[in-house]
Amino acid sequence: MDEFSGNRAKTRPNRDVPRRTALLRLAAPILLWFAAAPIRSRAAEHAAAPTPTAPPPQEPAATTVPPPSAERPAPPVLDGPIAAPAPLPRHVWLADATTGRALGGYDPVGYFLNGRPTLGDPDRQSFWQGVTWLFQDEGTQAAFRDAPEVYAPLFDGHCAFAVSQGRPAEGSPQHFLVFRGRLLLFADATARTAFLLDPDRLLGEANRRWPTLLATLP
Repeated sequence: MDEFSGNRAKTRPNRDVPRRTALLRLAAPILLWFAAAPIRSRAAEHAAAPTPTAPPPQEPAATTVPPPSAERPAPPVLDGPIAAPAPLPRHVWLADATTGRALGGYDPVGYFLNGRPTLGDPDRQSFWQGVTWLFQDEGTQAAFRDAPEVYAPLFDGHCAFAVSQGRPAEGSPQHFLVFRGRLLLFADATARTAFLLDPDRLLGEANRRWPTLLATLP
């Protein structure tokens, strides 16, 4: 081999180095693209997979409330002592033992109209709470009929002063007092005078003691 051929053989490998380097630079991106293909495929599959979502919360079933009935249930029927009407207040009216007339036959309304005892007419009678009441005319009889509790004497005709002392005593229709819109009777003039010394306090005492005294009367 001549000298020229030997030199060319020595220099050829040197010329091939830049060529191979250029080829490698061109092939590197292609090799990287193929190498990354599985990764891109898995990423695409992951991105395409739908994200599971939680089911919407279910609302509790509404409770159906029946409409109120237009008819109310009838109240229970009571029987026995609880169903009995309340007893009426007990009264022990002082009346004439022979005739059964209250106030000895005096008109109860007359004490308010005339300021004195006035005998009633036997032909004008009213029966109330077990005794007979007499009246001087039709007007006083009608007034008593409309409001007997107003005109009848307090303490069922007993002495107001005696009742305030805790002692039931018979009141006299001749000894009376119209006080605070009510008719009071007294056993005698002495009892009436004693009551007038402190009428408000004694009347309060009489009202307080009367229920207990009434329970002891025959």
